Amino acid sequence: MRKQLLFTTLALTLVAAPAFAQDDAAKDGHKGHRGEKMFEKHDTDGDGVISKTEFLTKAEERFTKMDQDGNGEVTKEEAEAAHAEMKAKMKEFREKRKAKEAEEDAPAE
Repeated sequence: MRKQLLFTTLALTLVAAPAFAQDDAAKDGHKGHRGEKMFEKHDTDGDGVISKTEFLTKAEERFTKMDQDGNGEVTKEEAEAAHAEMKAKMKEFREKRKAKEAEEDAPAE
C-alpha cells in the first residue's frame, strides 16, 4: 500500500511539474519555455503527446533514483535525501540563471 501511495505521489508530481514550471516561466517573462522543455523531456518519441508508457517510464526512473539502496522501496529518509538533492540543484540553477541575467543586463563597457 505504501509503495502504491508513493508511486502515485511521484506520478502526480511529474504531471504537475510542467504546469508549475510554465506558471513560473510566465512570471519570469519566459512565456512557458521551461514548461515546454519539461514536456519535451517526457515526450520521448516526439509525437506531441505523453503516453502512459512515457509517463510511467519517467516515474520509474525517478523512483529508481530515489531508491538509493536498490531494494525496491523508498524510505522516508531516501525521499527526504532526494528532495534535498533536488532542492540544491534548483538553487544552483536559479543562481546560475540570475548571474547570467545580471551579466546580460550589465551595461557594455
